[in-house]
Amino acid sequence: MSNKIFVITGPSAVGKTTIAKTIFERFPKLKSAITYTTRQKRDWSQEDKLIHYVSHDKFKELIDADQLIEWAEVYGEFYGTGKKELLEILENHSVLLNIDVQGAQNIKQQFPESTVFFIQPDSLETLKARIDERPIEQSVKDKRWQAAKIEMAKSTEFDYQITNVDGQLEKALAQISEIIRKNIS
Repeated sequence: MSNKIFVITGPSAVGKTTIAKTIFERFPKLKSAITYTTRQKRDWSQEDKLIHYVSHDKFKELIDADQLIEWAEVYGEFYGTGKKELLEILENHSVLLNIDVQGAQNIKQQFPESTVFFIQPDSLETLKARIDERPIEQSVKDKRWQAAKIEMAKSTEFDYQITNVDGQLEKALAQISEIIRKNIS
C-alpha cells in the first residue's frame, strides 16, 4: 500500500487534537477517518475529525457487525474508527488518525507499517494541570488522570515519542511534520 496511516496518540489533555488540526492544515492531502463515539459532544472544544455520536446500543451493533477497524472503551465511553470508511480513504489518500492509546495499539497491530506518534507532556504535573483545566466533572478528571499515568508507561511501544512542552507547540509540530514529509509522496 502506497498510502500511509499516521496516528497521533497520547493521554488526555496532552494536545492531540490541537496537533492533529495543525497537521491537517499543513498536509491537506492527509485525510481523517470517521470516528464513532458514545461520549457527549463537547461545547468547549472543536473536533479535528468527523464524529458520529451514537448510543451505547448502536456502538455495540457496530462492533457486532464488524464495522469498526478499531475500538476501545475509554473513561466509560466507547470510541472507534469506521472500518469501511478507513479502507476506502486509504485507496486514494494517506490518513491521519487522532485516537486514544488503546486504539493506537489496535491500529499498529493491524497495520504494522503505520507510523504512530505518542504525544507526551514535559511533566506529569503539567498534564495534571491540563486535565484539571478542562470544563468536565471532577470524577471524569480523576479517571482521565489515572488512565494518563498508565498510558504514559506505554509511550515506548510506539514509533516516536514527541514531547509537547507548554508554550512550545511549534517544536512538536515541526518534529511530526518532518517525519510525515519524509513518508508521504
